[in-house]
Amino acid sequence: MMEQREILTIGYGGRATDDFIALLQRYKIEALVDVRTQPYSKFNPDFTRAQFSKILTRAGINYIFMGDSLGGRPDDEDCFVAGKLNAARCEERDWYQRGIDKLKTLTMKRRVAIMCSELDPGRCHRFYVIGRTLSKDENSIVIHIDRAGGHLSHNELEHTLEAKEKPTQQSLF
Repeated sequence: MMEQREILTIGYGGRATDDFIALLQRYKIEALVDVRTQPYSKFNPDFTRAQFSKILTRAGINYIFMGDSLGGRPDDEDCFVAGKLNAARCEERDWYQRGIDKLKTLTMKRRVAIMCSELDPGRCHRFYVIGRTLSKDENSIVIHIDRAGGHLSHNELEHTLEAKEKPTQQSLF
């Protein structure tokens, strides 16, 4: 049996660069995998690919771009259902599976987090696509770092979101 590996996810939206780096260091992240299809930020230039890579290197964190295989806006229109990226359809694509396999390989060598711009993991493809794919693998434990810097397992976040979607029944008495 293979050893279980944790794969963390994080969003940078609205975080100051120093706070973001401190959060990565708090979680002992050794490599950050950028899963933005277009790795730039018009709101914070520090998060643009070239600049961000340099900042991470200075902090002792390896930068790896994988937005071409794990990005939230692939060129393949068949991966979308009602305008939303669909995990099942992505899982059918070789380019996506190669990205997932590469990510799993990286996690065997070092502590990895995948990053996108969306601060709320429940609203990002790193939860509803990548996280769902990885959570099917018994050797992968997906941990989502939330907007406050805390964390939830993929299953905990899934249950939290399901509970919010269920209508509450009002008492008849």
